[in-house]
Amino acid sequence: MAEENVEVNEDGEKKNGPTASDATAACGVESMEDKEAGNKSDGEKCEIKGEDINKKEEKSENKKKYANWPLKDVKETHDNDVLYGRGGGTNHHPGNKLYRKMVEDRKLDYVNSKRLDKPLVALEIIKFWRSQEPPGRFLKLDEKSGLWQDVGDKKAREKTSQALRERAPEIRRKQEEEEMVKSGKDP
Repeated sequence: MAEENVEVNEDGEKKNGPTASDATAACGVESMEDKEAGNKSDGEKCEIKGEDINKKEEKSENKKKYANWPLKDVKETHDNDVLYGRGGGTNHHPGNKLYRKMVEDRKLDYVNSKRLDKPLVALEIIKFWRSQEPPGRFLKLDEKSGLWQDVGDKKAREKTSQALRERAPEIRRKQEEEEMVKSGKDP
């Protein structure tokens, strides 16, 4: 009977999912050194890398860790949250600052997109925001309870689309002027 290689985490618990040892076996290599070099005994390159498996394991662990991440009745916000509201409290929140920067970075994509593709730019931002660790949320304060509630993806898309539209005519006009200058015409 073959001896099974089992990897354990820092606490001595068995890791779930594929391990670096599994990657070595799947590649058909004799040692981790051969695997890292991409060497197989038959000369083919190995497509499974231990680092890729470790990243998948880490993502899987984080997914489990944040599976019950609260979206309702949130008492404390974190830096990956976008807070709805007006004024300095929300404007200076680290999550709002990062979100505004992300939106600003994607405005050209939005402006240059076809009408039907514009919502996709907003959805990409939301998808990225929600995939952070800990997961990003779009929170609105419930005045009655004093707790934060996630507004959901539809409202988050509406907010993101609105933010992407801000100053869009200025950006378009500037692009047109730059194109005219490039082509040698007077703006």
